[in-house]
Amino acid sequence: MKVILLADVKNYGKKDEVVNVSDGYGANYLIPKGLAILATKDDLSHLNVRKRKEEELTNERKEEINSLKEKIESITLNFKIKTMNNKPFGSVSLSQITDRLKKEFSVDIDKRKFEKHENINKLGLFYLKIKLEFKIIATLKVFVEGTE
Repeated sequence: MKVILLADVKNYGKKDEVVNVSDGYGANYLIPKGLAILATKDDLSHLNVRKRKEEELTNERKEEINSLKEKIESITLNFKIKTMNNKPFGSVSLSQITDRLKKEFSVDIDKRKFEKHENINKLGLFYLKIKLEFKIIATLKVFVEGTE
């Protein structure tokens, strides 16, 4: 019996897959529990249409994420921290970085998306990696300079 799975079923397949199961298992367990439906011609065509739409939405979302990556990589944030004899006092936190990104560039990034969750307490140029969706990684430049 061919069925379309409506949820992940262990040892058989994942949601929206068409699988062959024994008649008894399909009719007495999968279909009554709402885990699968019988794979008719109409249901298969609906499944294909739905998969194509989901794929299109996924491709659109990937394009949005790639444009966000390009925008992030074109940004250089400048911060000033107090120094005394070229020794920094203070640090730049990820909260400050995300707040500045949101206010100045309208880029809303959760601070947990940054690869390293450390405050920057040195002077110089730093490259922070941000994990976006679809395993896309953007690199943000942060320049920290001192003021006496």
